[in-house]
Amino acid sequence: MKIIKALGIVGLSLLVLLKPMGSVFAQDEESFVRRSLTSKKDAIVLSVIYPGLGQMTAGQKYKGISLFVGETVSLLFAINSHENYNTKQKVYDKDFNEYNLLVNGGSFADAKSQYEDLKDRNDELDNLHTIRNTALIAAAAVYAYNIIDSVFFSPTTGEGERVNRDSNRVVVRSAFIDRNPSIILSKRF
Repeated sequence: MKIIKALGIVGLSLLVLLKPMGSVFAQDEESFVRRSLTSKKDAIVLSVIYPGLGQMTAGQKYKGISLFVGETVSLLFAINSHENYNTKQKVYDKDFNEYNLLVNGGSFADAKSQYEDLKDRNDELDNLHTIRNTALIAAAAVYAYNIIDSVFFSPTTGEGERVNRDSNRVVVRSAFIDRNPSIILSKRF
C-alpha cells in the first residue's frame, strides 16, 4: 500500500513540475513538438504502438507526455514487482521445504520460529502480487484510454493548420545595433 501511495505522490509531483515548464517550451514550440501534419489515422497507429505518441504527433503535447509517462511508470512497476515476486517466491519455496523437513523430523521449536517467518514472507508475497496486478491494470487502463482518446478525441489536421504553420516562419535578417553588425532572428506567433 505504501508503494501505491508513493506512486501517486510521484505522479502528482511530476504533473505539478511539468506544468510550469510549459512556458519554457512555448518560446519555440515547433522545435519541441511537431505541428499536427499527420492524419488522424497516423495518430491512431502511433497510439496503438505506444500510448502518448499519437497525441504528441497530433499536437497535444501535455496529454501525450502524461500518457507516455503513465504507461512507462506502470510497466516499470509491474516488471519490478514481478521480478521481486519471482525471486521471493523461490526463496519462500526453499524455506517451506526446510520447514516441512523440520516438522517431519526436526525440533518443534525450530519449526515454530520457521512457521512465523514463513507467514510474514507469505504476506509479503501477497502484497507484491497485489502491486503487480495493480500496476498491470493501471497500464491496461492507460492504454485503453489512449486508444479511446486517439480515436474519438484527437484533432484532425485541416488546411487552416497547414497555412497557419507556413505563416509562422522564422525570419533571419541583418541589422546594425549600436553601430555593430548583427543578425536578428524573429518568429511571429
